[in-house]
Amino acid sequence: MGEETPVHERSALSSTASEQVSTEQQHASVETVLEDAEVKAVAPSAEGNDAEEISQQVQPVMTSVEVQLEATPTDVEPQIAVPVPGVIYRKRSDGMPQFMYDAVARIAPEQGFTPGQFEITFESGSGKGDGFVAEMFRATITEGDRKLVVLCKIPPINDAHRHQFGLMPLFDREVMAYSKLLPAMYEFQREKGVTEEMDIGFFNAPQCYLAYADLPKEESVIIMDDLRLKEYRMWNKLVPTNYEHARLLMIQLGRLHAVSFAMREQRPEVFEQFKVPDPLNAMMRTNEGFIMMMNMSLDRAIGTLESHEEKARQKLLKLKETMFDDISTITSAEYAEPYAVLGHGDCWINNMIYSYKRGVPTEIVLLDWQLCRYASPALDLLYFIFVCTDEAFRRQHYDEMLRIYYNSLGQLLEKLGGDPSRQFPFTALLRQLKACGKFGILMALLIVPMVCVPDMNEATDSEEKYKTRMAAIIRDLIRYGYL
Repeated sequence: MGEETPVHERSALSSTASEQVSTEQQHASVETVLEDAEVKAVAPSAEGNDAEEISQQVQPVMTSVEVQLEATPTDVEPQIAVPVPGVIYRKRSDGMPQFMYDAVARIAPEQGFTPGQFEITFESGSGKGDGFVAEMFRATITEGDRKLVVLCKIPPINDAHRHQFGLMPLFDREVMAYSKLLPAMYEFQREKGVTEEMDIGFFNAPQCYLAYADLPKEESVIIMDDLRLKEYRMWNKLVPTNYEHARLLMIQLGRLHAVSFAMREQRPEVFEQFKVPDPLNAMMRTNEGFIMMMNMSLDRAIGTLESHEEKARQKLLKLKETMFDDISTITSAEYAEPYAVLGHGDCWINNMIYSYKRGVPTEIVLLDWQLCRYASPALDLLYFIFVCTDEAFRRQHYDEMLRIYYNSLGQLLEKLGGDPSRQFPFTALLRQLKACGKFGILMALLIVPMVCVPDMNEATDSEEKYKTRMAAIIRDLIRYGYL
C-alpha cells in the first residue's frame, strides 16, 4: 500500500463485470506509479510545521469537502467513519496536500539539514490523485552537495477516492505500527541481546522517519526509506514466487511471530498494545461494493472447476453463505488464543522487497503494515503460500515451508528466553492452519484475479492462467483439509 505497491492494479472479476468493479477500488494493496513529474518547494524555516514556499509563489487553495470523520485514537479499535460536513482538506495550488510538505520540512532538520537552507523536490505519479488506498511520492531534500531521498505515503488526494471506503483506519493502523509496535519489538529484542547485526531477530521493516495521522482532518503521512535506492527490488507479482524468495519470507515470519510469543509472556504490560483487531472487518461488512466484488469473485472461482468436481463446487457454494462471518471469525484474536500474535496481515508478494547478491535474494523487508492485526499466526502463512505460489511449488515445498517457518520461530523464541514446545508447539501450528484454512481461498479471491488478469486487453490469454491457478488453490485447500 505504499512504495510497497507503486503500481495501479486492476482486477477483472468477471468478463461482464470488469468495468463495474475494480480491484483499484476494492483491495488495500494498490498505489500510484512513481514517475518523473517534479514539483519543487523551498523550506524557509524548520520551526514546528512551517509550510514550504512553493517556487511558483502561489498561495494554497482551500478546498471544502464532505469527509468521513474518524475520532479514534491510534491505540483504540477504529470504528466505521460517518460523514461530517464542513471539514476543510487543505491543498496547495498544485493539488498536493499541505501536510505532506510540512512533514518533509519537519524531518529535514532532524536529519542534519540547516533550517532555511534546504530545498525539497517531489516526484509524483503521472495520475495525480488516482490512488484509491494510498499514494506514494518521492521527496528529495538537498542542501549543497548533501541529499536525502525518502518516500511519503499518504491517503488518496482525490476526495471521492479517499472517502469511498473509509480508509483512514488503515492509515491509523500503519502509523501505530511504525510509531509504537515495531519500535517496541525492536527494543525488546535488543534488551534480550538480539541486535540487527546478529541477523537472528526481526528488524525487517523500512526505516521510518515520521509517522503521523490526524483522523478528523483525514491527514496521514509515513516518511520512510526508499529501498530501491539501496538496490532492493520487488518480485514480479505476475509470476508465482520461487523457493528462495519464499524461504526468506518464512524465516522472517517465524521471527516476527516469535517476538509476540516472547513479549506476551515476559512483557505483558507492553504487549497489551499489540492486541489490535482486524481493521477491515467492519469496513467490509458495511461496504456494498466490497460485498458485491467478493461474491462475484467467488462465482468466478466456482466457474474454474471441472464438471465432475461437484464436491468442491458445493463447498464453495456453502462458503458463499458464510463468507463474511468466516472472515470475521478467522481474523479474531479469540479464535486463535492462546496462540494469537501480531501478524503482518497483508502478506502477499507485492508487500515485500528483496536485496540480492549475484542474482540470489539475501535480504527481505516487509512493507505495508496497514492490515497488521492480533490474530492467528497461520493467517500470514495461508495468505502467502496459497496466493503467491503455484500448485507445483506447494506439492514440492509446502511441508518444508512450514518447517522453515517453525524452526525460525523456535530459534528466536529460545534466544529471547521462551520455550517454543510449550508456547507454540508444532502441532498447534498444524491445528491453527486447519482451523483458519479458509483464509487461503478468501484472500485468493481478492488477489489472484489481479495477478492473473492485470490488463483487460490481454484477458484472453490471462483467463486460462487464472482458471489454472485458482482451480489449483481450491483443490489444494481441499486436499489439505482446509476447505
